[in-house]
Amino acid sequence: VTAVSLWTWQEEEDPERLERASQSAALLGLPHLILDVRDDFYQNVVGPFVAAWGQGLTPNPCVFCNPNFKFDKMAKLADELGCHYIATGHYARVGRHESDYWLYRASHRRQDQSYFLYRLPADLLERILFPLGGKSKDQARQIASRFGDPVAQARDSQDICFLAKGQLKPFLKKQGLKQEEGPFLNPQGQVIGHHSGAWQFTVGQRRHLGQALGQRMTVLAIDGHKNTVTLGDEDQAMMEAMTLTDCFWPHPPPTSLELELQLRSQGIPHPASVIVTDQGREARVRFKQAVRFSSPGQSAVFYQGDRILGGGLVAEMTSVSPG
Repeated sequence: VTAVSLWTWQEEEDPERLERASQSAALLGLPHLILDVRDDFYQNVVGPFVAAWGQGLTPNPCVFCNPNFKFDKMAKLADELGCHYIATGHYARVGRHESDYWLYRASHRRQDQSYFLYRLPADLLERILFPLGGKSKDQARQIASRFGDPVAQARDSQDICFLAKGQLKPFLKKQGLKQEEGPFLNPQGQVIGHHSGAWQFTVGQRRHLGQALGQRMTVLAIDGHKNTVTLGDEDQAMMEAMTLTDCFWPHPPPTSLELELQLRSQGIPHPASVIVTDQGREARVRFKQAVRFSSPGQSAVFYQGDRILGGGLVAEMTSVSPG
């Protein structure tokens, strides 16, 4: 067993995180390797994240970083070390269904991180161990305490590891997204106010719109190229269908499925019918009951029970038909 830490780029560097990992490895008598991947991480994770916001999308960097960066680098190092298995502290499970390896929810729903891992390919799933997948966070902390590991008292990790908490907009400004005045539009396309940059908003947002509009309004659409933000009533932010692009399936899907779709990591699963098109790259989703808008660029993940079937990126949403 070899302990490995990826030294990734952070806006506010935390040197103690690597020291904590070294202490944990030493307590267990394990060698500890540190891979300095800061430049690669910035180019392949942070850069695309900033670019997506500039296009009016709401990206989730974790869903691509996990398969394309973190697990990919760990798998290559494991090959060099002659190690078959890769173990991480994610709260998820891997299991077999009809002889194939699949990703499953963690046993404890509150800690479940399977939503962020849905793009892990089957050949990696066969090599991955998630020893915390059947445990609660309290149980994990108790295990660490038995070894006298200070990580037992460490704070929980945050969603976006390279950002300081609550610093998204200042960070994006530092990364070059400019404040440029643009119009707030109503659903009929009429100008009802002005903002300082469409990239500062996300579809479904109801608060912190930056000005008094005379009534409570919800962001219904964003056009990053035209720098426009469309606002409307909350009841207009309900959809009956959506289109997903850049879909990922660990195993070839059928052309139609009945499943549950999750729009956030801890969101409620929504029953839906799915038609798979474009050789699996796109999917058309129709919900059994109306669902509140997601945000273009976010992931929608397909579940059958606790098993993940795949997922894709939100591209278009179809509002509920009047009446």
